[in-house]
Amino acid sequence: MVLIAGKEESYGWDGEGFESQYGGVPVQVLSPTFRGLGLRGYFKISTLKTTVKFFVTLLKLRPKMVLVGGYDRPESMAAAFTGWLFRWRVGVMHDSRFNDAESFSKSVVLERLKSLVVRRYQFFMCSGQECVDYSRFLGGRKKPAYRGGWNVVDNVAIGEAADDGSADAAIYQHFGISKGDPYFLMAIRFIAKKNAVRVLEAYALGCARSGADMPRLVICGQGELEEEYRAAVERLGIADRVSIVPWLDYSQVPRAARLSTALLLASTHDQWGLIVNEALAAGAPVLVSNRCGAHELVKNGVNGYTFEPGDSEHLASLLVELASQPQRLAEFRSNAAPSMEGFAIEGFLDVYFEAFKHFGLISSADASPERIGESDCRQVGGGEQKTQAI
Repeated sequence: MVLIAGKEESYGWDGEGFESQYGGVPVQVLSPTFRGLGLRGYFKISTLKTTVKFFVTLLKLRPKMVLVGGYDRPESMAAAFTGWLFRWRVGVMHDSRFNDAESFSKSVVLERLKSLVVRRYQFFMCSGQECVDYSRFLGGRKKPAYRGGWNVVDNVAIGEAADDGSADAAIYQHFGISKGDPYFLMAIRFIAKKNAVRVLEAYALGCARSGADMPRLVICGQGELEEEYRAAVERLGIADRVSIVPWLDYSQVPRAARLSTALLLASTHDQWGLIVNEALAAGAPVLVSNRCGAHELVKNGVNGYTFEPGDSEHLASLLVELASQPQRLAEFRSNAAPSMEGFAIEGFLDVYFEAFKHFGLISSADASPERIGESDCRQVGGGEQKTQAI
């Protein structure tokens, strides 16, 4: 496996210890830190150096199949070019959709240019069905596109972490509330698309209707808009009902989600939103904007609700409902983890083996569940494997 970078600052992600954590999987790290998304990254010297390193790595390994993350990264496009040159199968793992608007607004010209890039890949590993549809729109309807091949988490491990109450006191202390008090949880970067000010406005409406029954709102994270959030809290008169705190230790997030009344993700656009997977796997109800890719995981009235990110009135009514209807909330809790059974590691592995079979790199026998632990496909750069995957 090749990691473009060992650390990513905006999410606080650190790949140190990755090799030992995942059973000795060989890992090569090309750059100390991730340079961030967006057009500016293309003009940095470090981007060129990392792309060249990746190109050289591919030439050394000569894999039969390459999997890259994100179709528009320089490293990914280098892999697509190398695959075309040497007739390797190059697939892309991504979560783009028609309405994500992550970097630029959609336009006919931009989509046409994007299509010229995406068509260089032979197959697509997608998060949800909307991503599958978009991949086929850009890359060709005859190319394989697999749902559940990206943005899948270990639901079992998260459920086990959510059962562990040893850090409860530390979680409540971090959030600045008394142990056992109810709260809504937003775990986000403090950036515009996360739509936190709109949530604060909806929460203020909910407080006006429910009074003391409304659980506290905890906004957990970091980013450039922290002062704007604090100013909105003061303006709305809810300073005694809202906690704005730094990131919680990642190992404690499943338990924090389980303890919450519900997790909120109100983004105006978000390609996925992995925190939704984690919250549901932890047994927490969710309130998710219908502009997040992960809204596909939400079954309205079963494990949570979806809503329009600009509709403060609707969101306020949902907050009030969860605060005032304990029986409905209990039903959502009991349905949360089971609702993730169809979006799990097992299905994730299945779609990868489907891709290997599609291109004739393994047989059906090799792809059986009994052989997953033995399959040559797990090896990278080892010499005699049938499939080498990056």
